[in-house]
Amino acid sequence: MGYRVPVILIIVSVIAFSGCSKKKTISGKNFIPQEVLVDVLVDIHLLDGVTNDRKFHRRYETDSIDLLSPILDKYGITQIMFDTTMSVYSRNPELLDKVYNEVLIKLNVMLDENEKENEKEANKPVR
Repeated sequence: MGYRVPVILIIVSVIAFSGCSKKKTISGKNFIPQEVLVDVLVDIHLLDGVTNDRKFHRRYETDSIDLLSPILDKYGITQIMFDTTMSVYSRNPELLDKVYNEVLIKLNVMLDENEKENEKEANKPVR
């Protein structure tokens, strides 16, 4: 239940900043393709959920760049590409809205799968 509040805030924020304009796309060698950006943002939000706990910060001394780097490496993305892509998306809220709709769908699917798995474990007979 604690994870649903940030998701709702993200949805409200994205909708609030959405505007009407022509259909645009962001492409080029300096930008992260939309389908990859969705996966990157999913991973970032999962990481944020794990590291948002006070116990994590007491146990590990890290900053956000240290935590973000492995995600960017996983997708073969540089920090500059990520920053440039997010900068352009932030100036095009209708496109950011589309990206975050996909992010939210993936996160909610993961949440549903996790809940189903937990229900299966809870309903297993004890030996």
